[in-house]
Amino acid sequence: MTKKIKATAAYSKEFVRNAVYLAQTPGRTIASVAVELKVPVWKLRTWIKESKEKLERSSDLDELIRLQRENSRLKEENEILKKAAAYFAKALQ
Repeated sequence: MTKKIKATAAYSKEFVRNAVYLAQTPGRTIASVAVELKVPVWKLRTWIKESKEKLERSSDLDELIRLQRENSRLKEENEILKKAAAYFAKALQ
């Protein structure tokens, strides 16, 4: 029984990034870029999909961080207002 050995070419992150950029350039097709770079079309499509997903995760993470900071700020403001209300309630008595 013989084992099939996969011939996988390792592509650098920079190569993948540039390939995705070229494929998304107006007037260029994914197939033409794949042929030009000697990369399988399916692999380039996968890289493009992963790039879009990474961008979405990044924007979601940025929004989460912004909301956590806003939540923290509002909690702090709420505590200050509670202390001020207690202080003025004592002053009126």
